[in-house]
Amino acid sequence: MGLKKLLFSSIFFRSAIRDFGGRTAYTKSNKSFIPYFQYKIGPYQRDYLLYFPKQPFTRLYVNEIFNKLCEYDGYDIIKYLEFHYAAYENKPDFLRFLRYEISGRMSRVKNSWALKLQSALAWVEERQQEYKREQEARLQEEIQSGIREIVTGPPTISTSEMDNQIKAFSKKLSGRLEEIMDTTEQNIKELTGSFQTGNIKLNSRNDENKIIQLFIFIQELKTAGSQQLFKSISSTDIAYILQLHFEAFKDKRSNTIQKKISELTEQLHTTNSQKVKNLEAALQEFFS
Repeated sequence: MGLKKLLFSSIFFRSAIRDFGGRTAYTKSNKSFIPYFQYKIGPYQRDYLLYFPKQPFTRLYVNEIFNKLCEYDGYDIIKYLEFHYAAYENKPDFLRFLRYEISGRMSRVKNSWALKLQSALAWVEERQQEYKREQEARLQEEIQSGIREIVTGPPTISTSEMDNQIKAFSKKLSGRLEEIMDTTEQNIKELTGSFQTGNIKLNSRNDENKIIQLFIFIQELKTAGSQQLFKSISSTDIAYILQLHFEAFKDKRSNTIQKKISELTEQLHTTNSQKVKNLEAALQEFFS
């Protein structure tokens, strides 16, 4: 076992290395990074590309993105970012990468360098808003176009043909809404990632449905006088409680959890299990 691996096997030495700034998730052997910014292997050139004498490892590559940015001032910073942004296919991913890299570095740099990073961050935020507006306009146009095709179709169109057009349009629209939901869900996860949330772990994955059912019982529970325990609680509330605080549900989308809640609610309402009746009676007695 090498010295570095031996040291990192000890919690004490890992902590000490971190305190002296020597601990990083990047390694010199890690060259499988995502090339958000274009680069070449070869002599340095005065253009917007990144240059390396040989294939760089991850940390060197990411640092060079910002070393190159540091060469520019004012509007040249924006042109540098626009150059690489235009070439990268997944625009939202590029913006997320840059946003979090910039935010992390801004807390560790001096004032002059921070001003340049602020310019870059302002550009990222502007592009994110622009991308959002483009997506909204695109969805609106697709909806209007689909409706026009149905409404202005041939006057002699049959009912079955009309149904097929509506189904085709609905399928296309649902795909776009799914894409928007994915983006929204990702944004919510990024936002809540900075919150203090729980990390409750179940001993068995077989108990996941039972935990959901327990919340359903509490949601519908009536106390003495047939009054609801909660003035307001929905399946959405339960879904977010599970997603934010239970490890088993953190990798699931909220609408997926809500669907499971709906299925289990129906299952509870149709079951004649004595265990379920006993639990319901026990909860009512406890809160009476």
